[in-house]
Amino acid sequence: MTDTTALKLWLQLAKTSSSLQARINARLKDKYNQSMVRFDVLSQLARSDDQTMQISALSRALIASSGNITRLLDRMQSEGLIIRTPAPHDRRSVLVTLSAPGAALFDKMAKDHARWVDDLLTELPGQKKSDLLESLHELQSVLSKCPGGQDRA
Repeated sequence: MTDTTALKLWLQLAKTSSSLQARINARLKDKYNQSMVRFDVLSQLARSDDQTMQISALSRALIASSGNITRLLDRMQSEGLIIRTPAPHDRRSVLVTLSAPGAALFDKMAKDHARWVDDLLTELPGQKKSDLLESLHELQSVLSKCPGGQDRA
């Protein structure tokens, strides 16, 4: 008989992650008319050096699936949330920079995001959260040693 614990773990992680993302996405849509992917773009830029990244690096850093990043960035630029410029060192590369309005929006969203996540996980006792976080770090470490694929985290 085959042990299915690993498969059950993977399914539970996927379902839990999807559930959390859906709930946060709904709140971002409700309050800010923004998606989790847009929040992720703004977050990556806010945490990067000079709030600027090459599109290729930004795409790799995103937690949420970005689908067509070019179209997404087109819309975000037309709304004034980001600025795209040619990279001075490589004419084929494009840099994405967080605009002042984008940074202001991200600051508001980040505060709510942190509160919403805390609210969603409030029923889980503190020690269980710590234990789960430690276990997930261990899992990430194990996965980073596995061949076949690059980690995004």
